[in-house]
Amino acid sequence: MYKSSSKILFLIFFFILILIQISHQISLPYLYNLNYNFQDLKWSGAKLFLENLNVYEIYFDNPSDKRIKDSQYPNYSIGSIYLHLPFGFMSWDFAILAWRVLSTILIMHIYILLSRNKFNIENQNFIIFVSMLLLILSKPFNVLINNGNFSLLCFWSFIYYFFGKNINIFITLFFSSVKYSFFPILFFYSLLNKYFIQIFLVLFLSFLLAINFSIKFDTSFFEVLFSPIIVGESSTASGFLDYQTFLGNHPNNLYIRYFLIIFSSFFIFFLIYKNTNRNKLFDLVLISFVTIIFYKHLYYDMVFLLPFFIYSFKIKSKIKYVPVFIIFYFWFLSYSDILNSIKYWKSFLIFNNFMLLTCFCVILNFHKKLND
Repeated sequence: MYKSSSKILFLIFFFILILIQISHQISLPYLYNLNYNFQDLKWSGAKLFLENLNVYEIYFDNPSDKRIKDSQYPNYSIGSIYLHLPFGFMSWDFAILAWRVLSTILIMHIYILLSRNKFNIENQNFIIFVSMLLLILSKPFNVLINNGNFSLLCFWSFIYYFFGKNINIFITLFFSSVKYSFFPILFFYSLLNKYFIQIFLVLFLSFLLAINFSIKFDTSFFEVLFSPIIVGESSTASGFLDYQTFLGNHPNNLYIRYFLIIFSSFFIFFLIYKNTNRNKLFDLVLISFVTIIFYKHLYYDMVFLLPFFIYSFKIKSKIKYVPVFIIFYFWFLSYSDILNSIKYWKSFLIFNNFMLLTCFCVILNFHKKLND
């Protein structure tokens, strides 16, 4: 009874904090110097679909067409348009409200999922509470909840994949497949764990949606499949610390470049996977690490460091404070006004990459020793 009451109180507390983040009332002005106007919510594509207009044609004709609001470019898989259809029926202002409500529910559900599991961490309930508290106060979370990006749903999907019910793996896989940068490693992990039925269902559903879209707009099936990739190539900003950003436009052939990224990420993931014992929390850390460091991700995707932070407290020695400090740096310092003049430097990108590598290596070293 006491634990249930505590969880309810914590959920109410988190709910209030999220509302404060949304309304920008926390007195940390260095965190809120940007104007987040839900520029990433894929409302435009869904709205145009319901008006029988092809958002890809509109973008290719004129990327600055005002019918595509802000940066709501159609650079996700075709499933994104269908998943956003409920928002397409709404007015823009109501869609923002609905997405904020959904985002709040997902974050609170993440807390419930984590608090239900046993991680063999001393004072686990307190650690999870503090982890969620810092996450909600962090700048990546602030950016994410105020720009309507789909990463928040992918974040929930990663957590739910491991700590929800196995029967729902199909749902979490499908949601993750919508944003290409999150799908490859989770897909590969599912393949290694022989979730063949779930993988087939995701691919089959994606195939059906692409067929439906191509019929509706009388366009090529392959054009539907590859248009989001082409849009993404021309519309996505540079990443925060990933190898895809390091590569830039090399090699020049887009598909060879993606093949190299996917192949190398699979190789590194498999190498670590085969040489470590399985543990849900560690596997989530591993998938998040390879996903963030290989594929293009912007600053707000640093919310995926939450499992790193929690896992750090499994480490008994003081070395645990290395990943804790690094995550604190990513969440509160790395994108502050103080570093504004250098955050697009390649050397800064390399430094952030090194910091994440260090964070993961400390966790990996402990996990291997724990299971030797």
